Amino acid sequence: MAEGAASGWVLAELEKGKGAPTARSFKDIHPQTAGATVCMIALDLDAYAEKYGSKAVRKNVTIPAWLDTWAGQQGVTYSGTLRQALEEEYKQATLAH
Repeated sequence: MAEGAASGWVLAELEKGKGAPTARSFKDIHPQTAGATVCMIALDLDAYAEKYGSKAVRKNVTIPAWLDTWAGQQGVTYSGTLRQALEEEYKQATLAH
């Protein structure tokens, strides 16, 4: 439950263009409520964003004119093709780690 709540909050901040919160040392975290407990939670933002992320961004690309002509004749959609290629690159990169 805590992982989902924290992941949702961080993903929302990232999709708004804000940075991820800065990591702090566990000893530097002081609860504001007496008797409160501090717990560490691990977040897998890549997996969470893949499942729940929804924000899309618009990008412009430059391609050779001959390729544009061919793609138009073939009915290729640029956004779909680019997204598939980038998702494949992402999977390859994350599997390598």
